[in-house]
Amino acid sequence: MAGSISQSEAARRAGVSRAAIQKHLASGRIVSDGNKVDLASFEVWMACRTDLQPGVQPATPPVAVPVAAYGQPSEAPEAAAARLINENGAPYQTPEAIRIKENYNALLKQLEYDLKSGKVVEAALVTKAVGEEYARVRTRLLAIPAEQAPALHRCKTVAELQDRLLTLITRVLEELTSDGDPDPGRS
Repeated sequence: MAGSISQSEAARRAGVSRAAIQKHLASGRIVSDGNKVDLASFEVWMACRTDLQPGVQPATPPVAVPVAAYGQPSEAPEAAAARLINENGAPYQTPEAIRIKENYNALLKQLEYDLKSGKVVEAALVTKAVGEEYARVRTRLLAIPAEQAPALHRCKTVAELQDRLLTLITRVLEELTSDGDPDPGRS
C-alpha cells in the first residue's frame, strides 16, 4: 500500500498504544491494509482527534491533508458521495464527510422550505400547467375556421380576408392572455 506505516509507528506518532490504533482500525476511523496503516487516513484522523488530553501531545504533529470542496446545491447525493472516496478507494471517516452531509441536509431543508413557500415549484407541475395552456390556445385557434367560415366567405378581397383573420386571431389571443378565465365551462 503506497503511503503506509506500521501500527507500531502509528501508535508512536499518535502517542497512544498499539491496541488503541487497532481499535480505531476496527471502527473504520483509520484505514488499513492488513497490518499496515494508510498514512493519509491516519493523518486525517490525527488532525481531527478529540481524545487528546490537555498538555499531552503526540510525538509527531499532525500533517494537514487537503480535503474535497463542499457540495453544490445542484449536486446529486451520488456525486457528493463519489467525492468522499480518497485516492485509495476508501471512504473518508472524517469531519469533512460530516460537514458535507450537514451541508447537503441544510440544502435539502432549504429546498423543502422554498417548495412550501412557493419560491420554487416542481417541474412536473409547470409542465402540466404549460401543456394545459397550450391545449387551450390550440383548441381556441382551431375553432376559428368553424365559427367564422360564413363571415369569411363573404369577404370580397384578399386584404379584407386578411384583415378579418388578423382581428379574429388577435381577439382570441387577448382572451387567452387575460387574467380571467375566458371559458366559464372550464374548471
